[in-house]
Amino acid sequence: MKKFCGFWNYMLGWTCMLLATTQPGSTQDANGLTPVSCGIEKECTPRKLCDNSNKVIRDGRALVDFRSIESPRNGREKCGIFEECCSVNDKRTAPIVNEKYVPGLCGARNKKGVSITIENAQHGESQFAEFPWMVAIQSRATAPLNSYASVGGGSLLSPHVVLSAAHIFKNLHAKDLRVRAGEWDTKSENEELRHQDREVADLIIHEKFNDLNGIYDTALLILHTPFQLDWHIGTICLPSPEASFESSRCTVTGWGKRSSNDKDYPNILKNIELPFVERNKCENQLRYNTRLGRYFELHESFVCAGGERDRDACFGDGGAPLVCPMTNGSTRYQLVGMVSWGLDCGTENVPGVYTNVQEMIPWIMEHLKLHSITI
Repeated sequence: MKKFCGFWNYMLGWTCMLLATTQPGSTQDANGLTPVSCGIEKECTPRKLCDNSNKVIRDGRALVDFRSIESPRNGREKCGIFEECCSVNDKRTAPIVNEKYVPGLCGARNKKGVSITIENAQHGESQFAEFPWMVAIQSRATAPLNSYASVGGGSLLSPHVVLSAAHIFKNLHAKDLRVRAGEWDTKSENEELRHQDREVADLIIHEKFNDLNGIYDTALLILHTPFQLDWHIGTICLPSPEASFESSRCTVTGWGKRSSNDKDYPNILKNIELPFVERNKCENQLRYNTRLGRYFELHESFVCAGGERDRDACFGDGGAPLVCPMTNGSTRYQLVGMVSWGLDCGTENVPGVYTNVQEMIPWIMEHLKLHSITI
């Protein structure tokens, strides 16, 4: 594993993460991964291929219960969170998802995940492929060589268009960036469906973006080559001009901190359900419950969500999507906001502030038209 450090913006936050890379001269298995020894005739193996007796299993849907992690079985302390220390005698290539992918509609959430299911999640961990439109945006790191630092999140609008927040691209250019789709566990290469990386051809920052107050905090990334859509890689819907989100329970996703006091960043994509907060209520809460003061005016390029204790986007979530159901109870979602800024994280009666995607749609469509792109 190679270590890299990067700047994930949510009102300024540092993170240090790991990228798995193959070392020169190492031996790879059929999946292109380097086996890790955890004992005599044993190797770290994806949990879905290992039963309680540490023998490789060949069938069944993996059920991951996070309550069991604190009491590791023999060998697990040497392996990743979704691996077991298994006998290699009958080890074989991991089975791939059996169902053939059929392109579906935008905003389709896989609420029970794909292939792997987390049960009894303690910290808002998402299911694998639950939010297929979520992408990680990375920039080239100066060291080590060929490593990338994560700078924030984004949303896939089409196979070759990503929408994110402008503030995470300070001093960065298109040639410095790549986008990763299909990511879930940043410390594992054992997901059944592998992530995909794409280089950025063009970075378009909203011309009215102000890096002092964050208004018009919007950026489009046009990719060199499109992503190949799959169960774990899909697109999100843009809202209609007349859509209303009042009284909606929405969801924000990202790999940012769970609270401002956390030392570490979660490796598994988290999701937090939040209430959409009406504009006047948000403005008043920010005026009278924070240091912004009674003269603060919430710009039209922002929307708000949250205000519940310990439930909020936080450091490292910049640009990540805030999505709301298309209708109450719907399994399809629309992109309502992008994580922009906040005051601390998870303070009661202090909502987080997001870029107003509905307000940005004319700008988005104008620039996609200039690139001859339709979504």
